[in-house]
Amino acid sequence: MFSLASLAFCASVVVAAAIPKLGSIIYDGRVPWSYTPYSFDANSSIYQNTDNVHGINQTWDQVIKLPVVLPSMFDLPNTLHPAGTRSVEVTLNDNSIFQPGGGGPDYGFRRSELVPAPNNGTDATVQGTTTFHWSVRPDPARPLNYTGHEYHPTWHETHDYSTSEFTFHTGTYFNQSNEIPYYPGLDLTTPKTLRLAGRQTSPEFVYISVPFTEDTWHNFAITLGWNSNEMTIYYSKDYEPLEIIAGPVTNNNTGGGQFHMGLLKLPTPPSADVLHEGYQESNLNEGLIYGGCFIEDSSQGGVRLSPWL
Repeated sequence: MFSLASLAFCASVVVAAAIPKLGSIIYDGRVPWSYTPYSFDANSSIYQNTDNVHGINQTWDQVIKLPVVLPSMFDLPNTLHPAGTRSVEVTLNDNSIFQPGGGGPDYGFRRSELVPAPNNGTDATVQGTTTFHWSVRPDPARPLNYTGHEYHPTWHETHDYSTSEFTFHTGTYFNQSNEIPYYPGLDLTTPKTLRLAGRQTSPEFVYISVPFTEDTWHNFAITLGWNSNEMTIYYSKDYEPLEIIAGPVTNNNTGGGQFHMGLLKLPTPPSADVLHEGYQESNLNEGLIYGGCFIEDSSQGGVRLSPWL
């Protein structure tokens, strides 16, 4: 016969087994206080400084700003960063014309994007199950043209550059007919919203849409099962713990690739060749503020929902 103590022990084992275990942080992109804009061009940068995604002949110190704002949730002091970490702003200007390797300049786009330094397309961030974290907020001094253009603030591009496992949109869609709401009632028409689509297809499913409010940190985490082909989306504001707002849903996660964080701005429609044609305004001065970027191993089911949990 089991004693009460034995039953209590068995119950504790069952509960412990049911709690997802946090994995290690595979990549930490939280920016130290010692960083200046020039640090992003250094060989020691935590973001890539060779295969750069910014304008031709630009350097990161011409793109990066380090604004004075309240820290994002995961930039607050923590075990790995006792002094906390700082926010970083990625900007666009008239020189933000990217030229991919082996091709001509993408005159239709304006691009400035940070890519994690170790993210080579087949590294540990695209193995097993991983979760991508970041926070983003508007900069009232460098507003986007939400009613005139479609923007991609963050996305995960496949290793062969042919498509993306997920893409965040804001602004006015270049082609609204390509987007289908996965859940009834999702707002796909209000320009100043943050909307997440799964793997780029035609058409593609959109899983979330949240207002992109000013003076607010918008916290996201995306869990991708690279073998299970599942995706789960977490969201919160400011210092509230992350919560699941969509998923798990089936998503084609094949192809590995790289995480992009910054701004890609599409031209105004119509355009027969969106890469190389289309209207972009002059005297461009736009930006988004980011914080709390890191990638964790979630192969055992755990996801960091806040610095305190």
